Amino acid sequence: MKKKLSIAFVWHMHQPVYKNPLSGEYLMPWVRLHAVKDYLSMVLILDKYPKIKQTFNIVPSLIDQLNDYSNNNAKDRHLLLTETDIRDLTEDDKNFILDHFFDANYDNMIAPHEPYRKLYEKRHNLETYSINKFSEKEYSDILAWYNLIWFDSYWYKEIPELNNLYKKGTGYTLEDRKSIIQIQRDIIKSIIPKYKELFQKGQIELSTSPYYHPIVPLLVNFDSAKRANSKTQLPESSESLIDDAKKQIIKGIELFKQTFGKSPSGIWPPEQAISPETLELLASLGVKWTITDEGILAKSLDKEFVRNFHGDLEAPYELSKIYKTEADRKEIHFLCRNSVLADLIGFEYGNHDPLVAANDLYERLKNIQSKLQNSPDARHIVTIALDGENCWESYKDNGKTFLNKLYELFSEDKTLDVTTVSDYIKRKAATRILTPMYTGSWIDRSFHLWVGDATKNLAWDCLCSTRQDLMRFIKEKKYPKDIVDQAWNEIYIAEGSDWFWWYGEPNDSGQDDLFDALFRIRLQNVYRILNKPIPENLEISLYSYIGRPSRSPRGILKPLINGEFNSEDEWSNAGCIDMPQGPMFPSEMLLRRILFGNDTDNIYFRFDINSQLLTKSAQDIFNNELYIYFLVHEQCKTCSSMRIRTKGTTIYPVQKYLYSHEVEISSNRGYILPPIISESTDNGLWKIMMMHSMKYSHKTFFELSIPFDDIDVKEGQDAYFVIVTSKSQVLQTIIPQNRLLSIQRPIK
Repeated sequence: MKKKLSIAFVWHMHQPVYKNPLSGEYLMPWVRLHAVKDYLSMVLILDKYPKIKQTFNIVPSLIDQLNDYSNNNAKDRHLLLTETDIRDLTEDDKNFILDHFFDANYDNMIAPHEPYRKLYEKRHNLETYSINKFSEKEYSDILAWYNLIWFDSYWYKEIPELNNLYKKGTGYTLEDRKSIIQIQRDIIKSIIPKYKELFQKGQIELSTSPYYHPIVPLLVNFDSAKRANSKTQLPESSESLIDDAKKQIIKGIELFKQTFGKSPSGIWPPEQAISPETLELLASLGVKWTITDEGILAKSLDKEFVRNFHGDLEAPYELSKIYKTEADRKEIHFLCRNSVLADLIGFEYGNHDPLVAANDLYERLKNIQSKLQNSPDARHIVTIALDGENCWESYKDNGKTFLNKLYELFSEDKTLDVTTVSDYIKRKAATRILTPMYTGSWIDRSFHLWVGDATKNLAWDCLCSTRQDLMRFIKEKKYPKDIVDQAWNEIYIAEGSDWFWWYGEPNDSGQDDLFDALFRIRLQNVYRILNKPIPENLEISLYSYIGRPSRSPRGILKPLINGEFNSEDEWSNAGCIDMPQGPMFPSEMLLRRILFGNDTDNIYFRFDINSQLLTKSAQDIFNNELYIYFLVHEQCKTCSSMRIRTKGTTIYPVQKYLYSHEVEISSNRGYILPPIISESTDNGLWKIMMMHSMKYSHKTFFELSIPFDDIDVKEGQDAYFVIVTSKSQVLQTIIPQNRLLSIQRPIK
């Protein structure tokens, strides 16, 4: 008889806290839109498949936001605009609509709806962009359609009014748009009750996370980051925030119990970040199981899981078990997800025929089952754990065809058991005690996307400094408990993983300034709540600090331009910019450090180049470029823009300036080419300067001298400059991002 294989799907539902506490308005609409597209449809589909059990992890802060939309008439900017009379829209409103009301997957959410697609094409095909080229009727249709496309198709069959609005196609009125929003609110109200119903029936298991989705190992001990990657640069603040981690877990469990009637058995650690101390903390709080990534298991076992060219495990035994560890006589089980299967659902299958994709996943699971037939264990489990909301935009019909086919295959196969995590643990399957447990997350088995980068570390330092102030204020013993609790809650929100994910390299949300503002508002609120002055540094964007010299020039220098280390004193008076040692370095970041300074006649630069990148570029068809853009205010009448393209929508302030001179240093096939200096000409163009006196050398370092005379800087004048790196002229790094550096030419 064929040995059964158990399969545990664990779907993670999470959104950051988008609410601006000062205005009460949500700055992004994603909770509301995913609510009508994903949160409910993921469980409603199970009504057709009673044999299929699933586990859903719902982050407490998401429950709060769903309740806010359900019970408190919560609003976000997109919703407010949708319910606004077109005649009352300002120019800013119209710009916002044209910029953000097409934020959706084009192939699956825009192109299938012809009226909306035509509006999209008009928006993006205009030779000259202008808000005045859209009529009031078109603005109303854009507002209506953007909300309509986010509904799962299930709702068009279930709600005739919604179906009629969809079929209308054009000519939407204000009342139509208000009706669409009300239907969304009605759906949102039914989400938590439906989850509770299936939870009580036993068809789904629900788990939770620490309240505001913090990286628990980092809160427990910042040294966890170095344990995972010894090269990680830690924030200056190194205090343990373990009390906060414990409080966030307890608060999450309490809200879960209040919402669903009993305590959860499992905790999904945010970003599947785990450490021995994290497991010990979870076990001490009565948590029965948790989950992490296969990479953490591989490091814990001191081995790598070997896969064939198709991505299938050669030996799936160790990844198809459940593990446990003990702390203070309390044990906690943990599962390790099969990352290839999760990534196929999350990032790959949406690009393929959904029936083919479902069959492919089924066959991969059957292949694992076949390889486990002669194992010493009676039971095995494959864990497929991933984001349960964002991936479905890449599927043709929000994943319905894929999931229906997959669940049909599972339901018809009596040798496959699609179960919940707790149900499997109750069967007393063979477990292995695993110690020591490796420390890391699902990304590269480390924490580099949340700590180590200069901006991320600055955010941590701001958080820890605010927390220290809060503890000092509490010692004054003049604040009632409810006020203190409010202040602590702002700290807990600021500890969420998402802020640090978007700060710094390499992630770009397209709205990083908004995340930066929300993070700083939460820290500012600690002072507002306690009626204390807000520190000046929290009023300034954290991005404005990036590229600021860690040391300003301290005097005249006269280096020998030979590309080599000559003496300790040669660059001792130079200004210094240490580049972030985050996830882009060493594989993708061109610069590691910048030294700069001057004498009476020249500006000097020493660039510590990433030699690994140049070696890699020897086989690369793409060039790497380094630009220095100069601005002398007296020459601003003949200045030109940077010649750099960007991938995202974020435009940094220094990109908006016009510059008088440009120095370009390119590499091709691993070799650095001679620098080229250009000057701005009329009509915003650039002209190469054939006559100049620049000197350069590249050996250990790239050293460069630029005469003040070459960039027309007179004695006593300031030369402002910015440094840019790019790949095939696509922006990678701007140093600094918000303000220019400057050097003054001395008067002899």
